[in-house]
Amino acid sequence: MIINEKLREELFELNQALEIPLASSSLTNIQLENFLKKLEKARYNLLTEIKLYNNTEEIESEKIKTIDNEYKATLTDDILKIYVPEVILSYKNLKTHAHKKILLNIAEVTKKFEGEFKEPVFIYIKIFDKIMGWDVDNKYIKPIADGLILSKVIQDDNMTKMSYCVKGEYSEIPHTEIYVFDSKIVENFLEKYSM
Repeated sequence: MIINEKLREELFELNQALEIPLASSSLTNIQLENFLKKLEKARYNLLTEIKLYNNTEEIESEKIKTIDNEYKATLTDDILKIYVPEVILSYKNLKTHAHKKILLNIAEVTKKFEGEFKEPVFIYIKIFDKIMGWDVDNKYIKPIADGLILSKVIQDDNMTKMSYCVKGEYSEIPHTEIYVFDSKIVENFLEKYSM
């Protein structure tokens, strides 16, 4: 894969930003936050370049596998299940590019289900993290609905078209599971899947 000049500059800046945490035994919150922003920006842009490369590469074995390849969506019994191989971000991390990447990946894997839901939907979100006792209300779930709107799986996320709930769980493998279905079956779904 040929790295373009803009991305090369960003990776060089990231390399320079690494010097601060590597040279110090402690970091201020601002230093750490600035480093993480640069890291996430470089990650986002590198994954974008890899996606462009993969779209033009015809030989499957030559394509570069990334976390983006692990996003999955399946439709079974009128329930759309989306697997996100990472934890949905918290509000305090909104300055990163990660929420945009999650939104675009959800839109990408669900586009084949365009127009699937005409009636109001319920979205059940299970977030699995490798931390005990984390606050589920700190998670920023907006990219999920926005990705589904972008792929036209759902019509809108206003109060007449969508409702949702979020459940947090501990897991050694951090990830997120999203279920989208007609809001009329919410009671049956929760009885069957929420535990």
